Amino acid sequence: MAAEHVRPQYTEEQLSKYFDRLKVPEDKRQYDVAKLQPSDALTYLAMLQKHHLAEIPFENLSLHYSTHRQISIHPEELFKKIIGDNNGRGGYCMENNNLFGTFLYTLGFNIYSGGARVWDNGRWTGWTHMVNLVTIGDTKYHVDVGFGADGPVVPMPLDRTGTIQSHISPAKARLQWRNIPGNNDPNQRLWVYEHRWSDEAEWNVRYSYTELEFQPCDYNIINAYTSTSHKTFFTRIIVVDKKILDDKGDFAGNLIMFGNTIKWRIHGVKDKEIELKTEAERLEALEKHFGIKFGAAERDGIRGLASQLK
Repeated sequence: MAAEHVRPQYTEEQLSKYFDRLKVPEDKRQYDVAKLQPSDALTYLAMLQKHHLAEIPFENLSLHYSTHRQISIHPEELFKKIIGDNNGRGGYCMENNNLFGTFLYTLGFNIYSGGARVWDNGRWTGWTHMVNLVTIGDTKYHVDVGFGADGPVVPMPLDRTGTIQSHISPAKARLQWRNIPGNNDPNQRLWVYEHRWSDEAEWNVRYSYTELEFQPCDYNIINAYTSTSHKTFFTRIIVVDKKILDDKGDFAGNLIMFGNTIKWRIHGVKDKEIELKTEAERLEALEKHFGIKFGAAERDGIRGLASQLK
């Protein structure tokens, strides 16, 4: 008989360090969500997601600033890189969502994850993204901390009526239960995540997914492709995104690095932009604005790559 797979969990000490990284006050830390009523559990989940998006960046820097240019998605390796090393790091979708999913599972949330297809310039990329699915009471929620600038910012109920959800004002988001372009079977249905920048703007498809649970072996295959293929932008250009909160603790905008620029987008409007001309300037910007620090070996890792600023 095959051995039962045991999902990894974090220790109480690790949970405490995770809360520290998210800057969650001591009096708001819950280590066992089973004690909470569904409405309180949902409020707590939304608070954790917000803190995560504001404190842990979406980024692909290990593929450019490292001696190995490889991505490990094992929960212990993710904890060490993003939480334990205290260097301001984050990760791309399978890193951030795997880390956050393990955190939520350890806290007692009913959670599993699934793969998603990203819509990119009029085509599907294949299974290249990961989302968490959390059930609270009788409702299943789509929770994502690993998509970047226009990814979800709140838990989104799998509501087949297409209810519009909040985002960073004036943007909105919604889930649609429908067929997708490319399907030959008209009866196929998937969840389609869409985003728009304002009430007057068109809805943009960002990704689609089913409720099928993916296993670690599935993500190993996806991660191998997204971290090595020259057809993914992750291997070609540097991207970092972190949400900005206002004085009231509400979402105000994004801080984004893309290639050789860093910009602040506040409530959908570009507030400031800086062009980075050298590697020294980009490394300084990463530390000053994102709190990301690299050692000498990591700084040298980008030498000779197409993404290097010369």
